[in-house]
Amino acid sequence: MTLLRPLLVLLACLAMTPAAVSHGAGDASGTGDITINADSMNHDPAEDIFTANGHVVVHWEGMTLNSDQATYGRKDGRLVATGNVVMTKDDNVMRGTRFSFDVATGKGELENGTMVSAPGQGNFTFSGKKITRVDDNNLVLDKTELTTCDLPDPSWKFGAEELKVNLLGYAIGKNIIFYVQDVPVLYLPWAAFPVVRDRRSGLLFPRLGYSNTRGAEVDIPFYWAIAPNQDATLDLDIQTTRGVGIGGEYRYARKRGSEGSAGGYLIYDLRDDHWRGQITQSHKEIFSPDMNLRMAINETSDRTFLSDFGERSGDYNRQSNDSTVNFLKTWQNNALTVYMRNSQDYYAQDNSHTLQTLPEISLATVRQQIASTPLYFDMDASAANFYQSDGPTGQRLQTFPRLTLVTTLPEYINATAFAGVHLRAYGNDNIPAGSGIRSSDGDLVPEVGARVSTSLSRVYTVNGDNLKKLRHELVPEVSYGYTPNQDQTRHPFYDYGDRLAWQNMATYSLTSHLGGKYQNGETTEYRDLMRVKLSQSYSFEGTRRDLLTLVDANRPWTDVILESDTWLTPKFRLTLDGRYNVHDGRISSVDPGVEFDDKRGNAVGVSYRMSRNEVEYLEGRLSTKVFRPWTFGYTTRYSFDRPGILESVYSVEYQQKCWSINLALVDRPGNTAFHVSFTLAGLTSGGAR
Repeated sequence: MTLLRPLLVLLACLAMTPAAVSHGAGDASGTGDITINADSMNHDPAEDIFTANGHVVVHWEGMTLNSDQATYGRKDGRLVATGNVVMTKDDNVMRGTRFSFDVATGKGELENGTMVSAPGQGNFTFSGKKITRVDDNNLVLDKTELTTCDLPDPSWKFGAEELKVNLLGYAIGKNIIFYVQDVPVLYLPWAAFPVVRDRRSGLLFPRLGYSNTRGAEVDIPFYWAIAPNQDATLDLDIQTTRGVGIGGEYRYARKRGSEGSAGGYLIYDLRDDHWRGQITQSHKEIFSPDMNLRMAINETSDRTFLSDFGERSGDYNRQSNDSTVNFLKTWQNNALTVYMRNSQDYYAQDNSHTLQTLPEISLATVRQQIASTPLYFDMDASAANFYQSDGPTGQRLQTFPRLTLVTTLPEYINATAFAGVHLRAYGNDNIPAGSGIRSSDGDLVPEVGARVSTSLSRVYTVNGDNLKKLRHELVPEVSYGYTPNQDQTRHPFYDYGDRLAWQNMATYSLTSHLGGKYQNGETTEYRDLMRVKLSQSYSFEGTRRDLLTLVDANRPWTDVILESDTWLTPKFRLTLDGRYNVHDGRISSVDPGVEFDDKRGNAVGVSYRMSRNEVEYLEGRLSTKVFRPWTFGYTTRYSFDRPGILESVYSVEYQQKCWSINLALVDRPGNTAFHVSFTLAGLTSGGAR
């Protein structure tokens, strides 16, 4: 998105003029490097000058020049073409009234010249009263104009008294004026424009805005093309209410798909009278197909920074911010993970009671058959170090080895049974007095279970225009799990892995799959049409833990859970996740949604989320290009439990062939912000981000 995209393609036809030619010309004849064809051809033997008239066509090493007249002096090696001069090379076109070229010096001049780039290369039009070729890589253009709009009445253009162009670097100009139609709106006493197709460093178009908490805002970005695999964006953020901020983001790519970025933002907040900022980093290192490292650092200077300066949706009311490191190494049957997490809890009074994981090492062994028996072995194991400023800290070792029996029932019955034991060991520090937590302890908690399922399916012939067959499959399943009741209060509570719930529970589920076979000419496609799953559990002991209630005593039946995905068309999807409490006779949670996306710029989505006594909100999003050249977008979240709009974002883009304007209004509790940005086709888009 450099401010002016490359001009190399537009000027290449001047730079590619040969430094030497074979002397000679003739009517429809070849003379080495230069070939001239014309309706008539004259030769002055005394001066050795060829004169061509009428439909003159000159070929120079891949370049074609058309004109009404042309002269070529074999003694001085000078070519002059006049009258409707058109030069073409690689689909790039130059037009002018007169073109002259000195073979000996390599200097050429095009008068009243206009250059148009090849299709797909920016659609540039670059004109000048005189365009002088100094050498292979340098040009001088007098009284020039640049635009990507159609002539003769471009919507916008840049004008300059003079541009000195280095085809391998920049065009440097003085007294630059930006015009909308023919009205001058911006003056630059000096500017340097990149003129190559590759990414080049330069200023990006500023973003303007206003916020009732930041005041008027101007963000001026600078793009730095460091290397083919590295770039950066630096920002100067001027806010009339909060001060002047500086930000930056560095991006890089490495071998084998490794990549990452690092950035930050710093501002001396005039309202709060202190420095505030943010540091972010993301890295993915692919050592090999079976080993990788992923890092993400997200740190803010204070607990309200994101609510004041967060740009992305959801940042302003983020509950926490995590910095993580995750290393993964896999083998054929094992996976080793090293995980670290440092969390900032923005909803707590301070971070003293926020548990940090520094680190946790886990080993997972996938199910493996033992010799030729029907027994299989798998295991999960981890060793973790937990830290918090105020509260218990220490280490936890836990393993869960498990044996699974795969029975030899009839082939249409899938049955397994397993038995395992949870082994935990602790070493604890900073134990509060009277808590009953021991400095070192451990225990063994067994767990057993079984699962039986089958599959019933049928295929129906439809023979529709496209839909030929339907396949319906029902998968009933029954499972059972048992974990004995043991007192675990002597262990610290780092997470729910320290409180294995007492369970004596059976679960049933019924899953329905519906798929279709579609025929379109010679193409066959199989698509999922609907998946519905119904499940519920029963606790024989009357105590259970589930996702919503965590622990629910004396109520044996869990919620009835209904999950479904329905694809009415490949563009239209319905989703539902609902839970019904059979004891209270009411819905515990429900999350329906509808999504439509035609892949042509028109999309809509609506979802509702209700978790009783927790949250209840409606979320909607819409974007459409139906009213071209306008594009409208809208997203909103409305809270029912805390009545009011959580966030609304309105966006409008008006797009013409060579320019567009983008408007965005972000409305959040306590803050309304407005932003506007411009795009000049081919000049302020591409390459930078």
